[in-house]
Amino acid sequence: MQKKSPLLLGLIVIAVVVLAGLVWLNSDINQKQQEGVGGLAKKGFEVMSDENPTFDAWGKNFPDYLDMYLKVETQEPIPTEFGGNLAYSKLIRYPQLTVLWAGYPFSLDANEERGHFFVQADQMDTARNNKDFLNAHGFAAFGGQPTACMNCHSGWTPWLLKNASKGENEREKWISFNSTKYWTMIKNVPEVEGVKDHTGLHGGTRMGVTCADCHNPNDMQLRVTRQAAINALVDFRGYEKDPVTGVKATREEMRTLVCSQCHVEYYFKPTGTKVKVMGESIANDVSKKWWNGTQKTYDEIDVWREGNEPTEIEVDGLELVFPWGEWKKGMPFRIEMFDEYYEKVRDVFPQDWEHKFTKAPMLKIQHPESELYSGGVHAANGVSCADCHMPYVRKGAKKVTQHNITSPLQDINGACKSCHTQSEEQLRKQILDVQQSIAYDLRSVEYATVSLIEDIKVMREKLGAMDKYQSNGKPDDKKISAVLKEVLELHRKGQMRGDFVGAENSTGFHNPREASRMLLQALDMARLGQAKLVEIANAHGIKDFKISNLGFEEIQKLNPGEIHYKVDMNGKKAGDRYYSHEEVNGAAPKELLERDKNNKPYNYKVLDSKTSSY
Repeated sequence: MQKKSPLLLGLIVIAVVVLAGLVWLNSDINQKQQEGVGGLAKKGFEVMSDENPTFDAWGKNFPDYLDMYLKVETQEPIPTEFGGNLAYSKLIRYPQLTVLWAGYPFSLDANEERGHFFVQADQMDTARNNKDFLNAHGFAAFGGQPTACMNCHSGWTPWLLKNASKGENEREKWISFNSTKYWTMIKNVPEVEGVKDHTGLHGGTRMGVTCADCHNPNDMQLRVTRQAAINALVDFRGYEKDPVTGVKATREEMRTLVCSQCHVEYYFKPTGTKVKVMGESIANDVSKKWWNGTQKTYDEIDVWREGNEPTEIEVDGLELVFPWGEWKKGMPFRIEMFDEYYEKVRDVFPQDWEHKFTKAPMLKIQHPESELYSGGVHAANGVSCADCHMPYVRKGAKKVTQHNITSPLQDINGACKSCHTQSEEQLRKQILDVQQSIAYDLRSVEYATVSLIEDIKVMREKLGAMDKYQSNGKPDDKKISAVLKEVLELHRKGQMRGDFVGAENSTGFHNPREASRMLLQALDMARLGQAKLVEIANAHGIKDFKISNLGFEEIQKLNPGEIHYKVDMNGKKAGDRYYSHEEVNGAAPKELLERDKNNKPYNYKVLDSKTSSY
């Protein structure tokens, strides 16, 4: 028998070692890939379900992602030049908003957002969700927020829609859900085993956005879970419904659509019908009164207590709707699309509120990031929301998306430099230069609109003093508004444009050209409105009418300061601070106010020094 040569044996040994190495390497790569997507194939994997969307339940499988997401709970809030997550009062930084939103609860309380983790807690705490406080502080007609306001604020929303809303089918449940009072619906958040504090931030009633809002529990693919978004995408924008992912879309599309569930403009459309919803038995307890002595209809707290129980009542129906009827799939958004849409539904939905001073039928824009972004250069080049706001980061050997979702300015290297070659400092200065330019345009519009409001207010008083515009010896608002109809429309549409850019959280960066275009329209509308008032004054022989032109110093006199109680109520004394958390509703950092002072009029010597040489 012929012996095998030492060379052949050596080659066999080497081949076995190489093969074993390849097998090990493949196994290691697979393990790292599994860990990178959350470890769905790892031993000890906990089954996830929409019946329990809490952090504790889903976070057992995704500890790295959960750790990133929860950092915002303990880290120091970080303001940026025009945003960040420090919850200072926007009304203190931008006092003009108190006039722009006069007659609407936002004029009393509007803070910089703290982010997805706190979004439900902030919704519960805001004075805009406190009927008793609002009624005692100048908003006597406020009936209380509907559950429609909870759609984007709680990870429990899909569960509540399915299990706590009245109705025989999905449509009935959807209308009932939106039409129920906020404080009634939130009492139905279930207590979950393992969640220590049912009224806390980690799974209880104050829990904000969760993994389940964007991910399918079976395979973690992205999905749209919010019914208003699904309705708008299917009915208006040409998407096809999908039972698993909400709508049929590519993964790259989904990396934006999951954000478009909430980062959009919306309104509450009356259905014109009565609907059965959950009520509270406290409405039948004559010993329970609001601050003014009238009967309580619900309990402003997030748990059932003291014998208060759910009942069934009938109320006017309403539906959360995205006004996207004119914005089709594949098209960039244009502000005129809102004009056309809201005009078509005006018989059903004439206004969000009537302006306190001008009596104009106003529209309050919310947070239209998706709309503005759609026509920008990043969208045109296939960049998704997640690419910038959730950039890839390294966690040990894993490559994961950043789930501490915040401003890209906090991680320019990860958010921007995967595409851009400039230095971080150069990119930061370019972003700031764009935002400062849009901020100048926005402040110009806001100051001009406040000037228009002041002038309309004066004109209403002068016309109201004339016999022809009175009824029973008093000014007749309807007669006066008829004369001012064209001016009030300019106020409505111009302020809507300014409000769009102000409510959109990028200070125009998502699409500077469109932001600047609509602000130029808004400025034109404000000044044209003032010109029309001069014509009206001349036509009525009013000799002493002069148009206003308010600037930074005059606007600062409108500063409302922090929110305090004006009357004794609910265990609080007049003069007490409304917010118990000192970091909420305070003044913006002094350097931001100094920046604003130099922005309008534009002091290039100061502002350009921060952006020069990029």
